[in-house]
This record gives sequence, structure tokens and C-alpha cells, in this order.
Amino acid sequence: MVEKTTCILIIDCESGFAETARLALSGNFRIVCAATADDGFKKVLGETPDIVVLGYLEPRGASRQFAVKLAEEKKTAHIPLLVVDVRPEDYPRKGWRWGDGFSHNIKGYVWRPLDAPDLKKTVEGVLQRARSGSMNLTEVAQQTEEMLKRIDQLKKLLMSEPDNKPTG
Repeated sequence: MVEKTTCILIIDCESGFAETARLALSGNFRIVCAATADDGFKKVLGETPDIVVLGYLEPRGASRQFAVKLAEEKKTAHIPLLVVDVRPEDYPRKGWRWGDGFSHNIKGYVWRPLDAPDLKKTVEGVLQRARSGSMNLTEVAQQTEEMLKRIDQLKKLLMSEPDNKPTG
């Protein structure tokens, strides 16, 4: 169990997601919210959260730029980052680009929709791994399985779009 003094910063331009996440996590954690990358970074420096839950920010690429800045800044590079990306059907026009998360020290990556118990479980898992500094083999297997499911979802989505079908 994680202590109530654990601070989570939720950054997302969609107020509905930020409110849902705040409600899902507020009983167990101290929650701080921001709707822009600039406000989020000010709060990172002022609050020093134990984890940042980074959702979607406008314009496309703002979330990635935030992740880069967080990873490159000495005072913030240690803070684990959980990316909550857009729904798979929205991915082609506003989601993270393939490979972005692998190069920016992201500790967790999930897609919407994400219900409250799953978000809480994911946040607790990222915090636990960040505090222990490692993952056990079961956690590695679980994360690998989840990533393979996400890849399959993306493949199905991309293959279902008319522009991506081979012409003959």
C-alpha cells in the first residue's frame, strides 16, 4: 500500500479525464492537476510529485515534449512517468508516435479508456517499480503481454483504414 503523502501530478488537457483520474486516486494519494505542459512543469518543480500521469496535451506532440523536458532536467529526471494515451481509434491523428516512449524514460504506458481500478493498479505498480528500482520476472511478463495486446490493437486499427490497404 502506498502512503497518502504520495503526490501524483495528473496532466491532461481534457478535463473529464483529469477529473476521473483525480477521483480514482484521491482516496489514496495527494493529487495535483494541470491542463497544460507549462503549468504541469511549474507544478513538477513546485510540488516534486512521486509520479506524473501524463495524458493528452494540445497540440499533438506537447506530451512528448513534456516527457523530454522532464527526462532531461536534472531536478526532475528521477520522477517516474505514466503515459495515458488516447483511445486506439484516435491514435492516427493525436496519439503518441511509435517509439516516443521508449526514448524518454517512461515507466508505464496505457491506453484509454481506463477504468478507475485499472488506473489505480497501474499507478501503484509504477510507483512500486520506481521505488524498488527493478521489476521481477512476473511484472516483465505482464508488461510484455500488455504491450503485445496493444500492438495487435494498433495493427487491426491500421489495417482497417482504407488508406493503409495495399492497392493492386
